[in-house]
Amino acid sequence: MKNKIIYFTQKTLVSLLVFIFIVSCSSSSKLMNKGNYDASIQKSTRKLNRKKQNDKEVVVLEKAYAKANERDRERVLFLKKEGRPENWEEIFLVYSKMSQRQENIKSLLPLNILSQNRYADFNIVNYSDEIIQAKKTATEYFYVHALSLLNNNNKSDSRRAYSELLKVKAFSNNYKEIDKELARAKNMGTSYVLFKMKNTTGIPLPPSFEDELTKISLTELNSEWLSYHTHETNNLNYDYVIVVNMKNINVSPESIKESNFTETKVVPDGFEYILDANGNVKKDSSGRDLKKPKTKTISCNVIETIQNKKSIIAGTLDYINNSTGQLIKTDPIASENVFYYISFLAIGDINALKPETKANLGKRPMPFPSGFDMLLQAGQILKNVTKNIIYNNKAVLY
Repeated sequence: MKNKIIYFTQKTLVSLLVFIFIVSCSSSSKLMNKGNYDASIQKSTRKLNRKKQNDKEVVVLEKAYAKANERDRERVLFLKKEGRPENWEEIFLVYSKMSQRQENIKSLLPLNILSQNRYADFNIVNYSDEIIQAKKTATEYFYVHALSLLNNNNKSDSRRAYSELLKVKAFSNNYKEIDKELARAKNMGTSYVLFKMKNTTGIPLPPSFEDELTKISLTELNSEWLSYHTHETNNLNYDYVIVVNMKNINVSPESIKESNFTETKVVPDGFEYILDANGNVKKDSSGRDLKKPKTKTISCNVIETIQNKKSIIAGTLDYINNSTGQLIKTDPIASENVFYYISFLAIGDINALKPETKANLGKRPMPFPSGFDMLLQAGQILKNVTKNIIYNNKAVLY
């Protein structure tokens, strides 16, 4: 047994909640008088399932049922007289609703109205033939119309055809070549986009560099009618090409800057005796020698080394209509990768250093990354920038 998950849009959910609120807060007779016949039937049926003998609810149910069926029969009559073949889908839905309505009350029948000494009158009709005929006619119409739309050989009509073929499949899962035509409509309605890199800097790059840059995942950007590819597929006609056009690639020279500074601190350095004018040690009232704290100034010289290196990739992200070769949109793109490292060398008494300075001790100068590694890291940044731009420009490709 498969579990079905039903998704509601915000608008549908709000409407459903309003409907539930109206049904729960209104009596069945009020709902009927407002023309909410099916809501009235639902309310009465729920009450009669709890207590079958309730003349008031039976009368309301009888009237609401008759009025609902009358309105639906009039709607079907109008749709048939209008003569539009696409109306058969609605005719099928109306007949199905009428059939389900009577199925919902069958378990309650017969219903006796004691105060009127009679049984309630519910006209039970077998709608099977009408439902089958409407379903068959709607299926045939949508299938033929969908194939006609596909013959127009354009994206918009192919997407409409796909929608109509889905209706066909819902009516009849194995109707003719439905799966084959669905696949054809999906393919014809989808915009296929090829993502490429192009180096126009004049600087030769190893193949592994461009291969790494094209390792960008765009599958999560795919939508119902957009399919992104980072590698070209044979026998697939791409509608658009998105080109990362690299126009500037630069790696700065390695930069090392050194600076010196000294920090000092006054620290305790034992004590010394307090002397009188004659050079003798003074005594307190108890005869003990008087002393005072002694301090000294310590210092530490710090050599700060700053290493710096940058790599830059800049260019444009070009959107090209593949069938006409027309440039339909271009966006500037750039990424910068910075290697910045600070190390400290202390000469002297490190106890003279401030806590924040001392925390940087132990760091030694690092080997500079190679230019290739710097560019690869800039390329990783560029991929994220590119992906965000592509996401924001999805509407351009429809």
